[in-house]
Amino acid sequence: MSTQPAADPTPPRTSLGSFSSPGARPTPWEATEWALRRIQKFQLCTVRRDGRPHVTPLLAIWALGAMWFTTGENEQKAKNLGANRHCALTTGTGTLTGMDYVIEGTASLVTDQPAREAVAAAFEQAYGWQLTREDGTWHQLGDAVRTGNVQLYRVQPDKAFAFATGDEASQTRYQWS
Repeated sequence: MSTQPAADPTPPRTSLGSFSSPGARPTPWEATEWALRRIQKFQLCTVRRDGRPHVTPLLAIWALGAMWFTTGENEQKAKNLGANRHCALTTGTGTLTGMDYVIEGTASLVTDQPAREAVAAAFEQAYGWQLTREDGTWHQLGDAVRTGNVQLYRVQPDKAFAFATGDEASQTRYQWS
C-alpha cells in the first residue's frame, strides 16, 4: 500500500509577470502542482563555496508541500548545501513551446523517519517500476530513503515560476509567505 502525499496546506499567492502576452492569464497553482507531481527529471542549481554555480540533473518530486530529492553525502550538491542551503530546481519541455517551471527555496536535510517513509512512498508512486522493480534504473532507492542510506532533502519553496511559451506567453509567479 502506498502513502498518498498530502495536499498542500496553504497554496501560494499567484500573480502574472510583466513579460506575459497581452490578455494572458496566470497559470493556476493547481495546474503547476499537478505538473510538478508528474515530471520526472529536474535540474538542481546550488552554489559552491567559492560562489560558482553548480547544476546537476536528478530525480525529484513535489509532495507534502515541498520539493524532495536525494543525494550521497560526498556529492558536490550535498557539500554545496552544507555551506549554502539556497537552491533552485528547474524543469520543463526542452522545446520552444510548452511549460517550464522554476522552484526557488531553502533545502533542509531530513532525518525524521515518518517523513522519510512518506517521501519514499511518494517517490515510488511517482517513478513506479524504475524504483520498485529489479530491472529499474533506481531500484531500491525507496529503501535507501527509508533506511537513511542516501541523504534526503526537502526544499521549502519561497517562490516559483511557470513560464508558458507558444501562441500566448505567460510568466506566472507563485509566492509563499
